[in-house]
Amino acid sequence: MARAVVGRWGKNLAIRFPTDIAKAAGLGDGQRVEIVSARDAIVIRKVKAEETAESMFAGKSPQAWRAMYRGAYDWGSDRGRERVDE
Repeated sequence: MARAVVGRWGKNLAIRFPTDIAKAAGLGDGQRVEIVSARDAIVIRKVKAEETAESMFAGKSPQAWRAMYRGAYDWGSDRGRERVDE
């Protein structure tokens, strides 16, 4: 178990993590964390990376996505300039 001292950083309190604790948790400089307190415990967790549109749709071609969701919505028949040949 590592120990640390609470200090000041401007008007806020701060804790410096020992290197071995940061490495074991996979923490790096500038990484976002969430802090939760409950009674006499403070829990610090890594925040999941925000998902991008590219990562959400990776692995499938546009044609595969269209085929999967072709019948998901019924907007009625195409009219006028909205007709698309697939």
